[in-house]
Amino acid sequence: MSDKNKGNLILLLTAILWGSGFISQKLGNRVMPPMTFNAVRQLMAAVVLTPIVLRGLKASGYFSRESNTASQLDDRKKRAIKGGILCGIFMLIGTATQQIGLLTVSAGKSGFISSIYIVFTPLFSVIVGSKVKRRTVICIAIAMIGFAVMSLKDGISGATAGDWLTLVSAAGFAAQIVVVNQFVDKDNAVLLSQLQFLFCGAAGLVVALLMEGPAWAGVLAGIPVLLYQTFVPTAGGYTLQIIGQKYTDSSTAALIMSLESVFAMIFGALFLHEIMSAREIAGAAIIFAATILGQRE
Repeated sequence: MSDKNKGNLILLLTAILWGSGFISQKLGNRVMPPMTFNAVRQLMAAVVLTPIVLRGLKASGYFSRESNTASQLDDRKKRAIKGGILCGIFMLIGTATQQIGLLTVSAGKSGFISSIYIVFTPLFSVIVGSKVKRRTVICIAIAMIGFAVMSLKDGISGATAGDWLTLVSAAGFAAQIVVVNQFVDKDNAVLLSQLQFLFCGAAGLVVALLMEGPAWAGVLAGIPVLLYQTFVPTAGGYTLQIIGQKYTDSSTAALIMSLESVFAMIFGALFLHEIMSAREIAGAAIIFAATILGQRE
């Protein structure tokens, strides 16, 4: 299997895990405030990844004094911290606005509004010097048509505050994808993932305490949901995203991961009994077609 196909499969699994996460996010909002839920799951994910990070760094000698000069070590530490902070900032924007939006937006609708990041990602990639392929532009246009068919059935004027917040989250996720591509390498993927969780969770916790106050009773009541969200879509999904992006470009990665919206709709129907209309199914099919076309050579 080629590295590109390997990366595509990893990112497809990422999309499935993220799609399931919309269900646990909705359930989490039922027992605790959204910023609290978001912060706790990020910090839990950072803790979960600690043994994996330590084992990986030891095996690769990433920070080994024997394998690197003092200058190389200093550069790697600065790069890891800078990458973790930047990824964490954009992850905080993306996950926090999405979580708040889910107070009023269904899991399936949130998934498809979030998928707008497929049109922001190549634009942000241009800023850092990447070129956008014509095929990618076509696929993005097709995917956006699919999004419109599925999610904008009431027109722009019918969008709620939750819709607009989720749209902001799409920009945050797009920026995070591009930043990951700038800082990830073959030995620091899981470390970068942990650092972004740590910064995102710590900053989010400060915001939660200031805006929502302590919500320990809700956190205790939501432990089962938090554990799922931590191990599956958060620690698992975002780490697989970073690993998968080592093998593919950011535009293709965004297209594949946009399938999380399709899986969010499917899981919403299965577990939250959301009804998928014929129009919604048609939109999902268009987005799927765009993703397949984007992977063709």
